[in-house]
Amino acid sequence: MGRSHFARLVHHPHACVVALCDQDETRRRGMWNDTLGNIDVVRSASGQVDLGDFAVYATPEELIGDTRVDAVLITLPTVLHDQVAAAALQAGKHVLCEKPMALHPAGCNRMIAAARRSKRVLMIAHCLRFWPQYTKIKELIDAGQIGAVRFAVLRRLAAAPTYSLGNWLLDARQSGGAILDLHVHDVDFAHFLLGVPNQVYARGSIGPSGGIDHVSATYSYADGRYVALEGGWIFHGPWPFDMAVTVHGDSGTLHWSMSGGDDVLLYRDAGEPERFPCRGDALRNELDYFIEVVTSGTTPLRCTPASSRLSVILAWLERRSIETGRLVPISEQLKASWADAACDADV
Repeated sequence: MGRSHFARLVHHPHACVVALCDQDETRRRGMWNDTLGNIDVVRSASGQVDLGDFAVYATPEELIGDTRVDAVLITLPTVLHDQVAAAALQAGKHVLCEKPMALHPAGCNRMIAAARRSKRVLMIAHCLRFWPQYTKIKELIDAGQIGAVRFAVLRRLAAAPTYSLGNWLLDARQSGGAILDLHVHDVDFAHFLLGVPNQVYARGSIGPSGGIDHVSATYSYADGRYVALEGGWIFHGPWPFDMAVTVHGDSGTLHWSMSGGDDVLLYRDAGEPERFPCRGDALRNELDYFIEVVTSGTTPLRCTPASSRLSVILAWLERRSIETGRLVPISEQLKASWADAACDADV
């Protein structure tokens, strides 16, 4: 993910890359010829990327200490997110941190508290909020194109990710497993779309990370709406990665799947579905938004730290349901506390 963001930032008209950090010595020398990752990464046919214009550091502390750095983009293992983000914020840097926000809700609270004290921007890179198809679906729903929403179905399935340095993704102690690293995308979009549910019920399976690597969850709402979510990387390879979203309303059904092309489809009772072509780069959209927020001195209302913390909390409530075999109710008091960015309530 670091290289994916680098490719979009290095020629950005409103930002300047001044420093990079990697614990791997060969990568610090620009040896980016591997094919690791599930999103486009920077690599070179010659096996060498010229990093001569950038300061290159071995530790986050060194990069954070660089006085030229105004903002830090964190693409480290999840277990390190809160520690490094808090240090960067305390040093007066703005922070864009890859999802999930942290391994535990307490880590999210630590990050929020550091951002509040430093008065710097903290944003979590929940890319679905900037993904062209998902933003189009949200736009069409908000415009009343399918009437009142009745339910949504979100899926994200993959084979085990074996490409991370030191295989940290497949160590649930570092990544949280698929329920937190992969499935959290759809958890985030579910509550972004429909709000905080009243009940969470889930079933799951332990997989190669040693954590919950497949989950099937249902979120229920007081008015009868519900969301069905399935996610995981437990499937035998070469299972193709795919993600899909369906939202059903009184007067129409919206659908998109990665395997089905770029268009969002709107189904009504008669005729062919209406097609909405969606083009664009979610990561570039996300970076543009973060840079705009920082340079304008505003706050990231489209992706607040409190909402990102809620995504971690809901994933943990799913885990609680899986472990206990019980439905987990969510009180109105908890809903209100989770919406408060200054709150230090935990799960």
